[in-house]
Amino acid sequence: MLNFVAALLMVSGQKIRKVRNVLQNRTAVSLLSIFMTCVAIFMMTGALYFRNEVTITDGNNTYKVYTTQTNPEKIISEQGITLTGLDYYSFNGFEGNTANLSITRSHMITITADGRSIELEAYTGETVGEILHRAGIELEHNDIVSHALYEKITGTAAINITRAFGITLRIEGVTLSIPVRPDGATTVGDILDREGIELGENDVVTANLNSVAYPGMQATVSTTRYIERVEEVFIPYETLEKCTKLLAIGAFEVVKEGTKGVEHVTFRDLVVDGEVIASEIVSTKVISPSTDKEMLVGRALAEPISKRVFPEIELVDGRPVNYEFMLSGRSTAYTASPTCGTASGRKLEVGTVAVDPNRIPYGSLLYIVTQDGRIVYGAAVAADTGGFIHNTDVVVDVYMGLTSTNIDDARNWGVKNVDVYVISTGNY
Repeated sequence: MLNFVAALLMVSGQKIRKVRNVLQNRTAVSLLSIFMTCVAIFMMTGALYFRNEVTITDGNNTYKVYTTQTNPEKIISEQGITLTGLDYYSFNGFEGNTANLSITRSHMITITADGRSIELEAYTGETVGEILHRAGIELEHNDIVSHALYEKITGTAAINITRAFGITLRIEGVTLSIPVRPDGATTVGDILDREGIELGENDVVTANLNSVAYPGMQATVSTTRYIERVEEVFIPYETLEKCTKLLAIGAFEVVKEGTKGVEHVTFRDLVVDGEVIASEIVSTKVISPSTDKEMLVGRALAEPISKRVFPEIELVDGRPVNYEFMLSGRSTAYTASPTCGTASGRKLEVGTVAVDPNRIPYGSLLYIVTQDGRIVYGAAVAADTGGFIHNTDVVVDVYMGLTSTNIDDARNWGVKNVDVYVISTGNY
């Protein structure tokens, strides 16, 4: 009985130990499971707290990576990204734990111009104009480019440049070199329109206006034009000469200066190939008239002492041409005081003379000049008398003025041989 009990207790102890081991094993598995779950959660969510998220755009590919790196070059290296040629990246830094890293790839561009082709590495998104500028290729007006200059190149491409060509155009004596767009459609008429050359009804062009322009083409435009122009023309003034017996021959005195007038003259020119071959006046319009110049021209042999002027006296070569008679002989001179009168009662003034009234009546109009013509007393009126009975060879005694001022003039006169022309007798 005791052995049975002991055996039963032994068996029970073994079961208890097995149960204990099972429980222990289950606890370990549970703890391991909990640990692995935590690790998985950490792997799935822990990066939000302990790692950086970077969105990488490489060409058409965009994807996200997690990294502990903050340097873009280390991120690129970590992700096994290779940059070659003109490839470059853009990185603006992290905001929180996120950032964007963009990679721009380069590509080869073939440019054909001026009979040669070159290959140039270009950036993705670079415009055609930027590529040509970097290649040192300058475009001329009317050149044709296979792509728009603002177009962005995103992959390999060929840019072809067709250069403009020139034609020779001769018009109105001038030779022009005209650039033409090489589109195979530009006509001679298009070129004339573009250059602002309007053809008149009489103009002739050696080339057909509808002909398509080609390199080396030559054309001549023969033009006929009627052109009106206005010129400002000066109107000359006339010089009016009036003879005077108060100036010597060859002497003159300007009484009034002349002024030129102005008129606008409209001409109509016939112009053939740029050369005026005929011109006619269409109209004139006086803007300001001219004024004549007036001058006195001497007719005396010398400037006369007497300044009296009588229209009846006409001189030719310094001597009267119309007179009643002439007396030649000696002449004397005298002066007088302001209170003196004349024998005839006429006013005493330079231009009155003393005579023998039996030979020359009072009131006679005279013209007196020395016989050698060097001195001219001039026009005078017979108004006074003197001692002619004792000096029968003296034909006239000329009055020189007041004694107080003109005595020397009388003395200088002295006695001179004169010709006395009697223009008319007793009328003055």
